[in-house]
Amino acid sequence: MHREIVFALLNGLNLGIIIMNLPPVLSELMELYGVSYTQISVLLSALLWPHAAMQLPAGMITDRLGIRRTQLLSLACMALGNALPAVSPVLGWGVGGRMITGLGTGMGWLATLKLLAVSAPGGRAGAYQAFFAGCFSLGSILAYLGMPVIIRAGWHWVFLTPALLCLPLLALVPTLRLAPPSSARPSLPLRRIVGMQSAWILGLYHALSYGSMLSLGNWVPSLLAEVSRDRTATQLAWGGALVMLVSGVSRLSGGLLIFRVPPRAVAHGSILALCLLFVGLTLIPVPGVVLSLALLGAWFGSINFGALFQLASRSATADSLGTLLGFVNLLGNLGAVAFTLMFGWSKDALGSFAGGFAVLAVLAVVALGAGVRVLEARRSV
Repeated sequence: MHREIVFALLNGLNLGIIIMNLPPVLSELMELYGVSYTQISVLLSALLWPHAAMQLPAGMITDRLGIRRTQLLSLACMALGNALPAVSPVLGWGVGGRMITGLGTGMGWLATLKLLAVSAPGGRAGAYQAFFAGCFSLGSILAYLGMPVIIRAGWHWVFLTPALLCLPLLALVPTLRLAPPSSARPSLPLRRIVGMQSAWILGLYHALSYGSMLSLGNWVPSLLAEVSRDRTATQLAWGGALVMLVSGVSRLSGGLLIFRVPPRAVAHGSILALCLLFVGLTLIPVPGVVLSLALLGAWFGSINFGALFQLASRSATADSLGTLLGFVNLLGNLGAVAFTLMFGWSKDALGSFAGGFAVLAVLAVVALGAGVRVLEARRSV
């Protein structure tokens, strides 16, 4: 296997651990910092805001600076950002460190997507991008299984462990075999990308899919605690691990699925399924049903990753591909940030997560209507 692909898959595991290291120990962190659900959602989303904001700049940086240098910068930010919160059990240190980490994850995610787009054999970029995303979900499972054990050695290690994991990858970056970055003007400038209806639709689909999957990963232990009543979110952390396991398997399966099913069909079908599942999560507060629907939500929110980025990767040449992928990923990550905050607010203000799922159901209906019209009318995407 190409060393570039091995690096990408290992980085997927690393990103999964880094982005999801806090939800498994949410109750302990709320006690440590002395905060409410709304306040802890600020800590959770502190990584997601810069991660989302960096998607478009990261794509442009990767196109101009090159994949190798962008990866080095990304890993350095992630190591530093995870080390800072261990300085003091003060929320400000945690939020600040998570924001620096988010800059690194934003650059690393885009640089790895482009790495696979230009290195994947046989024109199978979407499949390998889905495998990378599957490794992200598997890394999240490691976080869910490992952090409740690691925190027993001290809360500091919840942050220091991800920082240390960045060091081996830093040593691997110089070995990547890549063409130098282009110094020419990109063939598809930013204003053209922002004006593409298909890019907006792919981004909206990604927001509903990745955003809902990550929200479920963050909140499903608390969601299960809400409907179970007699158990805490920490005791139900296995639910989050199960969600991320389903997500990882689904992303891997989605990479194979697009060899047989047209990417558009996968994209439309997944959004329709998510709409129905959101309705169920709004209306049926029964523990077994909620867990089943959440797992199905993780499945359908993940199986379309390869399809969406296969469609995006066909829409630009290599010199502007990072910018296009960055724009699609920007919209997806804005959804993840907004939905994470929305569920925290819904729990505090309404006493339930159901209101958040109702909003997602409505958004899915709107997105599907627009998506069928735009993507089916533009078969050249």
